[in-house]
Amino acid sequence: MVKTSIAAATAALSLTACNWAQFDELADEAWVDRVTKPEVTDSRQYGVALVGMQTRDVGAAAFVLGKSRASLSTLGYDDEGHRRAVEHLDPRTSLSFAGFPERPALALDPDSDRVAFTVVMGENVDPTRVAVFDGHTLEPVKSVVLPAQHDVNGTLRHNIYAEGVSFATLPGFGMDTIKELVVARGPQLVIIQDYSEPDAASTFAIKGCRAGDSQFDWSYSAIAADVDATHAGPEVLIAVGEELRDGASEILILDPAQITQTYDTTQSCEASVAALGRITSTEGATDLGSRMMAAQFPDVVDPDPNAALDDLVYSAPSLNKVFVRFGGGGAAEVTPGEAGSEFGDAITVADIFDRYDGPELIVGAPRSDPDGVSNGGSVYIYAFHATPSPGFELVMTLRPAEPVEEERFGKSVTVAPFGATGDKQVLMVGAEGEVFTYFRTSEYDDVRTGRAP
Repeated sequence: MVKTSIAAATAALSLTACNWAQFDELADEAWVDRVTKPEVTDSRQYGVALVGMQTRDVGAAAFVLGKSRASLSTLGYDDEGHRRAVEHLDPRTSLSFAGFPERPALALDPDSDRVAFTVVMGENVDPTRVAVFDGHTLEPVKSVVLPAQHDVNGTLRHNIYAEGVSFATLPGFGMDTIKELVVARGPQLVIIQDYSEPDAASTFAIKGCRAGDSQFDWSYSAIAADVDATHAGPEVLIAVGEELRDGASEILILDPAQITQTYDTTQSCEASVAALGRITSTEGATDLGSRMMAAQFPDVVDPDPNAALDDLVYSAPSLNKVFVRFGGGGAAEVTPGEAGSEFGDAITVADIFDRYDGPELIVGAPRSDPDGVSNGGSVYIYAFHATPSPGFELVMTLRPAEPVEEERFGKSVTVAPFGATGDKQVLMVGAEGEVFTYFRTSEYDDVRTGRAP
């Protein structure tokens, strides 16, 4: 356990130890639990991806993915903030794979607390595998092997890491009671219909098409969201570009009906019908949509939190920018102004600060240089404002108090519900081989005791 002093716009982490019996006595301090790689795993890149969950009793938990040597683990706390014993699993034996992608894909289904991630089977070996596990017990739920992938000229491609995966409910796809998995794999968009059903079940199916067409050879993320007023949503969005992130990129907005054919790795998603829309960059972003998610901000035009259209949040780390396209009209962008920081390499949206209207936008910049230290990393938190026009204001910056080169604080960010009712939230930040859990900051009361900052 460590403590940090936090100003309204700048926070610093101290690595001094903390006595659990006294942690509530320092009213002017912000308390942070720093967890390094558990002894049960030798994964050197612990914390590369995180998703937060509500525990099944009280407290908070996160599902943690580790790279270099593959690792799955849970990081949990009871209602007093005491850390639970780490649950850990080496998934390579049961799934028979070599490792995770360079930018691991990790998704949470909040209705079931199941997590999905993607792996590739081995060196120069296809196919790609999509795995689903119980986020609490680490028990496997389903493993789906995708067919081999070919280029438009018929050439077989190997090691096609899928960088994007998400859970979705798509009308017209299988049973309404079972969700689909939406996967961005190379230039292909894949939908795994009724993913949890046995492969031989009548409603289980793998559908898809080539979203990149012939212009692009890669995809970065894929989600389902209702963002098009001309279509009875949801739509499927996929960010496409170049594998080396050295060319053009864009986000396609597709009618799910365009992806109902049996998975074909060469047929274009737009073979019969054009995309509903495209989101492009006038600034030459090479990774537009590197991260994407749907949100609901209370903008002036469309203030209903259950409004018909979603707000779309998407990043372009190559530009150090995060963009928000409001469902009610208008758009906003945020940037820290620090070149090369990979701002937007991790994003999440959550209502963690009571004093602001609507949820906050939380952005990781793992290659920022706090105090001039190369790639020490930072996390920026923005409050939403509706007037004079919808936009965001920086209200807090989190960074290491004593930055270490290549610490990459902010490489992953998530928020986990806390407490018996889950009405409180704790912020969790991944760095190189460690995870930080914020029980209190200068902007929210201690979730364990209610003590104000």
